[in-house]
Amino acid sequence: MPLPLEGKVILDLTRMLPGPYCSMILADLGAEVIRVEDPKYPYANPPPFFQKGRYRESAFNSILMRNKKSITLNLKKEKAREIFYELVKKADVVLDTFRPKVTNKLKIDYDTLSSINPSIICCSLTGYGQNGPYEQIAGHDLNYIGICGILNLNRDRLILGQEDQERAPIVPGIQAADIGGGLVSTISILGAIIERDNNPEKKGQYIDISMTDSVFSFMPMAAAYHFSKDLNDGIKTQNPLHGNFPSYSVYKTKDNKFVSVGVIEVKFWRDLCDGLGREDLKLKQTAQGEEKEWVFQELQKEFLKKTQKEWMEIFKDLDACVMPIKSFAEACEDPQIKARKMVVGIEHPKFGKIQNVGSPIKYSRTSLTIRNLAPKVGQNTKEILKSLNYNDEDISNFKRKGII
Repeated sequence: MPLPLEGKVILDLTRMLPGPYCSMILADLGAEVIRVEDPKYPYANPPPFFQKGRYRESAFNSILMRNKKSITLNLKKEKAREIFYELVKKADVVLDTFRPKVTNKLKIDYDTLSSINPSIICCSLTGYGQNGPYEQIAGHDLNYIGICGILNLNRDRLILGQEDQERAPIVPGIQAADIGGGLVSTISILGAIIERDNNPEKKGQYIDISMTDSVFSFMPMAAAYHFSKDLNDGIKTQNPLHGNFPSYSVYKTKDNKFVSVGVIEVKFWRDLCDGLGREDLKLKQTAQGEEKEWVFQELQKEFLKKTQKEWMEIFKDLDACVMPIKSFAEACEDPQIKARKMVVGIEHPKFGKIQNVGSPIKYSRTSLTIRNLAPKVGQNTKEILKSLNYNDEDISNFKRKGII
């Protein structure tokens, strides 16, 4: 069966994690994603690596660059831009992660490209967006989640009597802004394609996505508590999902492992108390002050009596929202992850079978698969140039002049 984006062409000018994550999803969905890469970019093959003898490939790229093609073009050279313009004529989307105004300097901005192909959709994914006081400031994921308020929420819980002690923000183990910006870009591109294909003129448009905007929008619960604090007749309320309530927290087990307790509804709290054998705690889910601290301590005391595995056996038939906390390596072996085929094996000509992350999109008819391994930088340059009617002599000249 044809894949959802089959026939769509994406020109991917992005680097690092956010943009390639977006184009990975589009490639998985069937789009022809052509990576337009700087031949001298020093971070094109980041660690860690698959390695055999002296030969190695980026394991990071094996995930992000799968199902894509790669051409190298030095867009600072006029001839390289001419080649890029030829690609734009046949493309649906141009995706970039340049700092604002860089596309203008390179003469690949939306106004220029839309004059070549009025149907083109250009999406710029940046840290702070195309306007505002931070537009030209360099940044990475930690900066964006720091600005938007997420990092401030990631702290050890507030313990009664220790309110004055400093609780430093905890650096999260995933890049929420990078991945979030990539996801929001994907959604915006899909929406723009639908809109363009539905409008009579088939006219494209420009999309401005900020990673900071994206993660700021990921906090509806925090927003609701903040926006309502002055309009609730003085009633003090706390966000129950910040780790400051016993029913939504993490507990250590006898074997020095951990479990997550994600109880919100009363019915789940009752099953949690049943599993712990603590009938006396059933009315204490929303305890406050010293009583809340006592409930925290009592839950921790109970969880320390058994191993993580023993608790999972007890809670497997109870609706208590208790699950083990696992490492990524353990998650790869988890029966649920395996059942959902989220780790897939693919054949590599040098390394044999290598593992990759499966697509979380599960269609009933058009299954998404890893159709092609990640290309080396510039691997498809000759093939793509020949599709634009350049011959071998042209290609040799381009290489000699540093155009490709």
